[in-house]
Amino acid sequence: MLAAPAFDYLDSMMWSIAASGVIMGVAALRLRYSAKTDSFDEGQKNVSSGLGVALFASGLYLFLTGMAISFGLFPQFGTSPSWTYNILFGGASGLGGLLLLSVAVAFYRGKGLQACSYFASIFGLYLISDAYSVWTYKLTSDPTKTTLLYLGPAVALLLSIPAVHFENKWSRVVWAAFAFAFAGGWLYFAMTVTPTHLGS
Repeated sequence: MLAAPAFDYLDSMMWSIAASGVIMGVAALRLRYSAKTDSFDEGQKNVSSGLGVALFASGLYLFLTGMAISFGLFPQFGTSPSWTYNILFGGASGLGGLLLLSVAVAFYRGKGLQACSYFASIFGLYLISDAYSVWTYKLTSDPTKTTLLYLGPAVALLLSIPAVHFENKWSRVVWAAFAFAFAGGWLYFAMTVTPTHLGS
């Protein structure tokens, strides 16, 4: 479990991360996408725009909560500010929310995923840096679990480059598998954290 106070919104953020992974996995398997034109099949406009709206909602929530944490609106640990947690949770959520918002717009427009993949790959490196820091400095009560939870989306983000730049359906299947895998990890974690926080 994350070393967090019982009265916060980290648990709902976890649910949103899991939902985002599911939406992206479904999109990778369901939408027909052309890397050559960087666009979706016009006949699937309703599906792509619907997935875009769902992703926009999740991204907006993660962006707003990330900003709240980054700017100190997060419940503090004891009497001193927890800048480490502002960086670890706020930075990742804020940037992740922005990425999801940009992908949501691409889905809604039916094109533009390749530009989003550059943002995604840099954000993936950011999450690897976070994971390394969690592991090295033991930033949570269970650094192994937290490290793996951060590495899951990081791998999926890095895999977005081949998934949207090459006409290879298997790269998208592999990408979807990682998206579902990290969504499952975060979903399981959320299901254990929410009752713990409510019980506290």
